Amino acid sequence: MSTLRVLGAALALTIIATAPALAQKKAPNGTKVLILSGGEREHHGYREQALYLAGALENTRRYQVTICEDAAILETPALQKYDVLIVNADRRQPEHKFSLEQQKALLEYVKAGHGYVSIHGADNAPADWIPEWKEMLGGIYSHVGKPDGKAIMGKYTVKIADKSSPVTTGLDDFELNDELYSNMQMMPEVKPLATIDYKGTTWPVAWTWTYGKGKVFHTSLAHRRYEPGSYDPLSNPSLMKLILQGIDYASGKSGS
Repeated sequence: MSTLRVLGAALALTIIATAPALAQKKAPNGTKVLILSGGEREHHGYREQALYLAGALENTRRYQVTICEDAAILETPALQKYDVLIVNADRRQPEHKFSLEQQKALLEYVKAGHGYVSIHGADNAPADWIPEWKEMLGGIYSHVGKPDGKAIMGKYTVKIADKSSPVTTGLDDFELNDELYSNMQMMPEVKPLATIDYKGTTWPVAWTWTYGKGKVFHTSLAHRRYEPGSYDPLSNPSLMKLILQGIDYASGKSGS
């Protein structure tokens, strides 16, 4: 076999090995999860991250996952089929913006007792977000109001600030190449589960929260660029473990 064919075969095997599993797995008694992705084209690799996260959840055999990119589902009865809503996307672009009615529907969904998980850019708050977002999420990243958020790329030590939470069970401090959201607008009662120290200041990067009857988990980590082959922080086992256990918390599968 020629060298070119050998290289081609090796490349094909690599693509097959690293491509997300597209077939949905059955979990008849599993918690029903809706991942709402989409947003900011040519800025973040949200779609690939949604597939990666869906695969990780389905591999536990405890979750049945559906992926959607159109926020119109928030205004339909279909939303009520799902126990947990995960939003992993920055939805500031016009085609992906949450309408006022969609925002209200999402907040009511959580307040009524459903789980909510927010990852990275899903906390990016444009001027048209209603104030209740901060109350629901526990903190937002925004250039509207004060403090003015600042995003800083780097290699960080993620410190586990609360080892008593089921979300941080089995986790120790870990190194991560990622984007730090500093100067977030936080609810004062939020107690971080994980933090990053940067230039003498400690910033929260993961926490749990409650809103009405709903349980909320948010991490500002997991920045992935959109270019094919870009590094994905979700590939870090410690970050993925933190997120999966955060989803367990929001779904009511963990202790508190």
